[in-house]
Amino acid sequence: MGYKEKARQILNDNLYCTIATSTLNGTPWISPVFFAYDETYNIFWISSKEAKHSALLKLNPQAAIVIFDSKAPEGKGDAVYMESTVTVLTRTDDIERGMNILGKRVSKDEFKAHSATEVTGENMWRIYKAVPNAIYTLSEGKYVNGQYIDTKVLISL
Repeated sequence: MGYKEKARQILNDNLYCTIATSTLNGTPWISPVFFAYDETYNIFWISSKEAKHSALLKLNPQAAIVIFDSKAPEGKGDAVYMESTVTVLTRTDDIERGMNILGKRVSKDEFKAHSATEVTGENMWRIYKAVPNAIYTLSEGKYVNGQYIDTKVLISL
């Protein structure tokens, strides 16, 4: 399996990603969110517009994202790492596409957006889209002075 296929498998096998955001002066914040993705590795999620990560993304749309199986045995972990730019979906056609992508993964009705009006205006939810600027996954690690070091490979988009 190639690195691109491996990354796709990791996205498919996991329901949550961790989003790293920061203030303009660099104070970090991380948040796990339920996510869905499209054919070009764009990541979609629904969050409250008042969540800390949402407020930080409004100030600074750059985010790092990692998707991994936290229950993998020691030494067997694998992950997809993304450098991304995040936007809030505001156009009805974009919102509907995001709802469709999320709807394929969300199984509980209470966590689904059913119309664009539910994720706009005075309502609390928003649909976010992270467009990757770079995607990495783990490659073969190496030993340096007897210590194992993870190495990553850039996946061409």
